[in-house]
Amino acid sequence: MPHVPQNDRNWRAFKKGSREAFECIYREHIRDLLNYGYKVTTDRRIIEDSIQDLFVELWNGRETVSETTSVRFYLFKALRYKIVRNLKSGGVFLLDELTEDCESMTESSYEHDLIALEVQSAQAANLRELISTLPARQREAINLRYYHNFTNEEIAHIMGVNYQSACKFIYTGLKNLKRNLEVSVM
Repeated sequence: MPHVPQNDRNWRAFKKGSREAFECIYREHIRDLLNYGYKVTTDRRIIEDSIQDLFVELWNGRETVSETTSVRFYLFKALRYKIVRNLKSGGVFLLDELTEDCESMTESSYEHDLIALEVQSAQAANLRELISTLPARQREAINLRYYHNFTNEEIAHIMGVNYQSACKFIYTGLKNLKRNLEVSVM
């Protein structure tokens, strides 16, 4: 019998009415959905309401929800749609903030670690500041690509743009970051 990923089994079981599978899907994705919500807007109420609406609608429409090859992709796209719709109905505009994501350092002396940490912290702060200067769509595309590991095609679907536009958001954002990073280091 072929191996069916747990995610797929949970999705199928949820569609058949399994509360346990539904709870498993929720628990597995809630943290990433919250984090992604903050990349679209900083309004906590809208993020939480949108996630709640998403899961209520999923449960209520479980029998008619379509099959998906990626539950994570499906949830991100649906959440973005809900947030944007809620923002537009409330007259709020999209904002984007990137979270800190520190890489582990190699083991060495305490002093070396401390210096490296200070340098890394300064570089991360500089990068966050530079990213915050990018237009919202470029920030969102870069976030989806490098913090959530979506493909360019998935990013296009989540953002509701064509493939070329998604690629251009990422390329232009990276180009601007590189240019601004070179200026800030000089």
